[in-house]
Amino acid sequence: MNKHLVIAMLLATMGLNAWADGSSDTSDIERKQPAHWSHLPIWGDKARELGYELPIPVGFNIYYNKQSVAYDAKDNFNLGLTGSGWLNNINANVVIPAEDVIITGEDESIQLRADAWVLPFLNIYGLAGYTKGHKDILADLSNAEGLGPNGIDMVLPIPIEYTAYNLGVGAVLAGQAEVIPGMHPFIFTGVAAFTNSWTTTTDSTIQTYIGSIRMGQRYDVGGDKLAFLLGYNYQMINQKIGGSYDFNIPLFNKKGGLAIDYDVHLVSAESHNMSVSMVYDFGPKNEWNVFLEYGFLNWDQVLLSVGRRF
Repeated sequence: MNKHLVIAMLLATMGLNAWADGSSDTSDIERKQPAHWSHLPIWGDKARELGYELPIPVGFNIYYNKQSVAYDAKDNFNLGLTGSGWLNNINANVVIPAEDVIITGEDESIQLRADAWVLPFLNIYGLAGYTKGHKDILADLSNAEGLGPNGIDMVLPIPIEYTAYNLGVGAVLAGQAEVIPGMHPFIFTGVAAFTNSWTTTTDSTIQTYIGSIRMGQRYDVGGDKLAFLLGYNYQMINQKIGGSYDFNIPLFNKKGGLAIDYDVHLVSAESHNMSVSMVYDFGPKNEWNVFLEYGFLNWDQVLLSVGRRF
């Protein structure tokens, strides 16, 4: 996601319907939930016999994700500088220490996900999406190698715009427990996911590893369901970027150009975050759902999803 897509944190929403209140009468559950056309989930009949109301096994979701993330250069930042015009005396290969590079970025993505409950407590899914984003790199040249013995006392800004397509897979574990006797039960979800993205405007691939744990409660609202959750999210973004950028630099009414070939391996600076989320299931069979999440602490993230189960 990446995107980057963090992309799979949204999929915890699928766990919110699992293992609904098992105190219901078994015959009522079986009347409301006949066997599904997909014959999923495996052991679903046994779960219904025990009085558990299971989610509709197959679903599709489309969602929007936006996040702002800080990055670290994993290795030294390599630049090739070539000047033109009044800068034509510049032709250098420059190596900038990783600690002298500041990188921030923002991504927006649209994702389509298909999922299925293969077991009453296990959901697996695949997703495909499109991301538009940018990275803003500030490279301090004062300690750079290849620019003379003392470098150059300046900070070089390098904006990078890109689009990307991604594919991903993941799994959700879900369940519920009566943590405090007599209190409304808590629902729990755990997510593990991986996505790989291919950019179209830079020579770059992006790998995103995601894990999350969420806990909350779900309430009946008429015939609908409303849940609120607090979550811990893990996200590691690994990206290698290569490409070029041209500067037009006017000075004393003269034009000069500076072409930069860059090569940098970056990773997300922070991998731990918190989130609050809400999911609303509605429709005659609660087949529709809306999900909203805000991530905070180490990076800002907004997720919005609409989906239907079949």
